[in-house]
Amino acid sequence: MSDVFGNRPEDFLNRGLKAAVGTLPVVGGPLNEFLAFVIGDPAQERRDDFMKATLERLIALEASSERLRPENLRDNEQFQATFIQAVRLATTTASAEKKKLLQNAIINSAIGHVDETVRMLFIQMLDGITPMHAVLLAFLDNPRGNPAAIRKAESISLGGALVHLIDAAFPEIQSNGELLNRVVADLNAMGLTTSSGIQVMMTGSGLLERRSTDLGRSFLAFVSDPETKSVP
Repeated sequence: MSDVFGNRPEDFLNRGLKAAVGTLPVVGGPLNEFLAFVIGDPAQERRDDFMKATLERLIALEASSERLRPENLRDNEQFQATFIQAVRLATTTASAEKKKLLQNAIINSAIGHVDETVRMLFIQMLDGITPMHAVLLAFLDNPRGNPAAIRKAESISLGGALVHLIDAAFPEIQSNGELLNRVVADLNAMGLTTSSGIQVMMTGSGLLERRSTDLGRSFLAFVSDPETKSVP
């Protein structure tokens, strides 16, 4: 039986690199060995680990949805396309949280149905975002769902900015304002939020209003855990 984990996209990349390196005088052999050890094997391991973990989640959830039965997955082209694309993206990240987002997208593409144009846009977005993007989008979709943000908003008497609620909800990112501004700007540029102005002053109640677009809420549903409805 042939190996179901054979002929990965990174295999072709490695072969091309090895062919180029092999033409170098003297050092070609050692560099090929270095490439195979440092990049080739780990890339295959990341891909295989991701596929196995995803299949385990699908099997565990099979009883909860008729759509997750093997015979239905076999006929679900959106699931198959998302699986193939997510596997490719999983080999390019070292983030466990990003891999979980990709797994969620695979499972949600099997359970529900998304317009194919929208699904393809979501895959493109998944390629470019970090877990921090997903966490902030979830927060901006429902600031009232974060107790720390509510307490901060209630403490504001005259006026405050959204960045103050974000700092309260995610104290670990307070020290990197430039990164926060970039992530918020990215979400707005992708059409997932209504504004990138986290420094605008307003009342405490105004700060707790939803700032995700309908597209942003749909994207959240696409990458959220189908059981907990949350992002990692």
